[in-house]
Amino acid sequence: MPPHPIRWFYRLVLVVCVLVVLYLALTPMKTTPGLGYDKANHVLAFWVMAWLAEGGWPGREQAWRRYGWLICYAAFIELLQYELPQREASWFDLLADLLGLALYPALKRARPRVWPHLRTLSMRITPKR
Repeated sequence: MPPHPIRWFYRLVLVVCVLVVLYLALTPMKTTPGLGYDKANHVLAFWVMAWLAEGGWPGREQAWRRYGWLICYAAFIELLQYELPQREASWFDLLADLLGLALYPALKRARPRVWPHLRTLSMRITPKR
């Protein structure tokens, strides 16, 4: 049975995201695009890719495969940057990538516990009309 159409959408967006991240990682740049702080960009990019990968291949049985591929992709980018004269490989970049991958399931698990408190707080802060 073919996957649900929304799964194909997540997979397509993940492929686009992977290609955009690869382009940004290998292109020489004078300033850091995105959040303005390189490591924050790494964390955010890999958090988004973890979310998209889970949307495309859901389930706990797929988790090791999803994270395995994304960890290999992060290492692959750093290896390519090591070989390029205009780029620089960094263990800290790889650690930021892994942090983004680790934050996704942690925040996903925390969301049901945190969301009601954030909602209550926002209701107290928001002025009544």
